Amino acid sequence: MTVTRNRFNTRYARQDRPVVGLRRQADAAVVPVSISSDTRDETTRKKEIHTVLLAALDRAPGTDIELVSGTAQLSPVTKANYLELQFQYAGRVDTSKIDVMLRVKLAGSAAATEKKLTDFIKAISGSGRATIDKTGGLTLAIVNPDQYRDEIYRRIAAGANRAVGFHGADYAVNVSGLDRAVAWSQVSNTEVFLYIPYGFSVGK
Repeated sequence: MTVTRNRFNTRYARQDRPVVGLRRQADAAVVPVSISSDTRDETTRKKEIHTVLLAALDRAPGTDIELVSGTAQLSPVTKANYLELQFQYAGRVDTSKIDVMLRVKLAGSAAATEKKLTDFIKAISGSGRATIDKTGGLTLAIVNPDQYRDEIYRRIAAGANRAVGFHGADYAVNVSGLDRAVAWSQVSNTEVFLYIPYGFSVGK
């Protein structure tokens, strides 16, 4: 599974994160899409939406793009589970939609990645009155952020020990928050800064 959070157009400056952490390129980028139809007959409307969804699933292999669903934790959408996706009200009478995301490995620039996803969307044929449309901007994704916990721990320990070194051998450091989840924020178009929201104090 992939965890996703920060959008490419968010501000990079963050005042609420620790100084110590790990900067690295994001693993992937995702973009939200909606498959919707306003055909009056409900059965036909849902069939049209599923037809477009299946067309996207058919086109995805070989493109490095996959369909995923979820909020924070993203799981692949496949022909084995697509019927589990819930139809939603699309804002008008006799309209329905299914919201999913397109995920692709982040390689090269953000602009090139976005173009690849946009071209994929444009290549999907509609069915009846059903269409697929992008509904938001690119979002950075990290695969299993907890795998970086040990490296962040090491960096926190090194920073804390360095701080103690300025005070003398009879001082000790107390670090808190190491049990908190690994978090991250965007620091460039393609990079994230992973950290644990820790704190420490130095005393005798």
